[in-house]
Amino acid sequence: MSPDLEAGDYVIVNRWAYRRREPAIGDVVVLRDPQREERYLCKRIDAMPGPGLFEVRGVDAAVSRDSRAFGAVPRDFIVGKVWLSARPRPGTNAG
Repeated sequence: MSPDLEAGDYVIVNRWAYRRREPAIGDVVVLRDPQREERYLCKRIDAMPGPGLFEVRGVDAAVSRDSRAFGAVPRDFIVGKVWLSARPRPGTNAG
């Protein structure tokens, strides 16, 4: 993913990015987990299968839980576009 994201990274999300346009293929987004709605995921938009449905992919296909596991995601599940990411400094507690 660009930005490259790893577990524990901080992200700043533009919640207004999709007020006037739909997410585009290649966008890195934050979405509510379709299987556990109290959690959030960072994924890349991979495809748009029909109106209002988006296929998302993670960076590491071997370990990523994405649309291959839970199917296409409705537009309402997308919170916003990842605008900036930062990795915690070594020795800090990022959790």
